[in-house]
Amino acid sequence: MRTFSNLLISLLITAWLVTIAVISIQNITPISLNFLTFSSVEIPFGVLLTFGVGLGLLIGAMLPVLTRR
Repeated sequence: MRTFSNLLISLLITAWLVTIAVISIQNITPISLNFLTFSSVEIPFGVLLTFGVGLGLLIGAMLPVLTRR
């Protein structure tokens, strides 16, 4: 059962990475983030999406460790 769950998790992560790669290739338009009066440098949408998903994966991996009692 553990092997099946590891395979399923690997397939889900692979599907996400392939989806991000396809979106990154199709959207090379530079964008900048604006928050109140601050704005970032112009970076491609795919790079921004990759950083967002990577940060989400890290937070999702650390959350069970941090909320353990």
